[in-house]
Amino acid sequence: MKKIAIIIILVVVVGAAAALYFFVLADDSEKPEVRVEYSPGEYFTTNVAGGSTRLLKAGIILVVNKEGLEEKLTTENARIRDAIIFILRDLSEEQIRDPGNQDDLREKIITELNERLGIDNFVEVLFNDFVMA
Repeated sequence: MKKIAIIIILVVVVGAAAALYFFVLADDSEKPEVRVEYSPGEYFTTNVAGGSTRLLKAGIILVVNKEGLEEKLTTENARIRDAIIFILRDLSEEQIRDPGNQDDLREKIITELNERLGIDNFVEVLFNDFVMA
């Protein structure tokens, strides 16, 4: 009788531990990542580097991984646009034409914005338009 009682208690304890893990502890890892899109303005238009008379027009959406940053981003919008414009105007015509440079450009914008604003929440840059004229 003692053996049956010990086995039942052991099964209940193991079951409770498993339930605790699956319903409480494991639940945190399954939460979806927060992704909030922010538009710093309709378009960015700037000269192309190298003395060219060409212009670059880009529509950009920034993605952050934290809700509640919209007010800060709106307040800092002039600094955000300034950083992006300086990055874009340093691009040469060859860099703009090379599709391999667009991923590097995305990373550069993310790094620069995170540094300027003292945060680490910019995670993605989306281009709506990217045209050289």
